[in-house]
Amino acid sequence: MMRTNGGWLGVCAVVLLVTRSGVPPAALPELPPPQRTASWSIERTIRLSIEVDEAFVAEHGPRTVEVLQEAIALHNVHWRRYRREWFVLARLRTVPSSRELDASYLLANFLHRTSEERDTIHVTVAGRQLEVYSNGRNAMAIGGLAYRGSDAVLISAPRGVTGELLAYYLFHEIGHCWDALDIPFGGGETTFGQRTRATFQIDAGNEEVMEDAAGPAPRDTPRLAPALIRAKLARARAAARETPYAVALHDLFLHEASPANPAYVRKKEELLAVAPPSIAEVVAQYERTRHHLREDSEMRQQIAEHYWRANDAIRRREYEAAEVELEAIRTLYEVAPDIHFLVGAVERKVRKRR
Repeated sequence: MMRTNGGWLGVCAVVLLVTRSGVPPAALPELPPPQRTASWSIERTIRLSIEVDEAFVAEHGPRTVEVLQEAIALHNVHWRRYRREWFVLARLRTVPSSRELDASYLLANFLHRTSEERDTIHVTVAGRQLEVYSNGRNAMAIGGLAYRGSDAVLISAPRGVTGELLAYYLFHEIGHCWDALDIPFGGGETTFGQRTRATFQIDAGNEEVMEDAAGPAPRDTPRLAPALIRAKLARARAAARETPYAVALHDLFLHEASPANPAYVRKKEELLAVAPPSIAEVVAQYERTRHHLREDSEMRQQIAEHYWRANDAIRRREYEAAEVELEAIRTLYEVAPDIHFLVGAVERKVRKRR
């Protein structure tokens, strides 16, 4: 996440949701698997199907469409520095504002209210400040959320967010749809580029990740968030069957299962107060404790430190030193199998510089 005077920008951990899902990782290959066929890398138009809530419309009034068009245009200017796609506003609708602040809940719900469409990215914009709870201790305000390799994006645009900042949120989160990763800096900040308030400059590792990325994968792709969420909800249906707890369990499973998430904790307590032990067992299978979340955070920090040391070594053309850091990242496969994208990016960067 990138810290600003107004809060935190952009999220999506280096580690895919797989590491927080309760699903055991698959056996790890000796070498990173190849990227998906880059069928989205050719010149083409990408349709943005956007929904905005009533709070966003109330803030911008008759300029709502103009504000969105300006943000998309600025996004395109910067995106074309890295990729050849061109984004257009293809569909716009207004929905009632929700009282939920949990960004994970809103994005998961949005994903299941939309349908996969060719060359289409679905975007939902909330006119209020949203939160994540991934450190297990407190809420963190965010500017957006997206699943890596997915076609759904959530933007948090409360009062005071400028058109340029909205464009940055859009640029950053769509980058995750093209497999870009948030790589934390030592100081705790994170973005695609420099340690500035908001930058469209993509760091070299993500530039290599994105240049070969295929763009959004089908929603049934194994081990990516949409498929994992669908499987989790199917587990909820199987556990609750036709009981009165089915709707409540489904709703609970859309939330970020963190002890720092007040909505999740409240709904869980209400459900478990009346549900049978079998429901509690299912809930426990997907819950992350503060200890697990702290371990995830520490592991992400380790990855980041090795990455930036490798990055600096490559810049100095000290490739042996870079290889030492790269090998250290490789050893983290066991706990973070999805970082093969990062490893592959560093390897390609070394080959380019040489």
